[in-house]
Amino acid sequence: MARAFSFIFVPIPVLFALGACGIAPDIASEGGTPVACALNGASDFASECRLVEMGEGGSTYFMMRHPDGGFRKLAPAATPAGLVEFDGSQQAASTREGDRITLTIGEDRYRWEAGADD
Repeated sequence: MARAFSFIFVPIPVLFALGACGIAPDIASEGGTPVACALNGASDFASECRLVEMGEGGSTYFMMRHPDGGFRKLAPAATPAGLVEFDGSQQAASTREGDRITLTIGEDRYRWEAGADD
């Protein structure tokens, strides 16, 4: 009896875990600004990422959403991109080249047009 009881509870967490591996929600539904990105060391940029402004306890931070469901948390800062890593082990570096800003974190790169006030 105890064996059948434990068998019933093992598949349930497995089903939840498999369900979590399903299709990631469409990041466009979260709003934000489209951003060109080259993820995982890709050489070409594609307009697949989104920069979404978030608020937490009166402070503002940003989420750079990836099309596969991944993300980077970013904080406002006095850098060319105006952003740095919010948490995580990899540091952000940014450059401005003409009217484009590139933010690099690890093997991921994000690029957008600089605003008039940047």
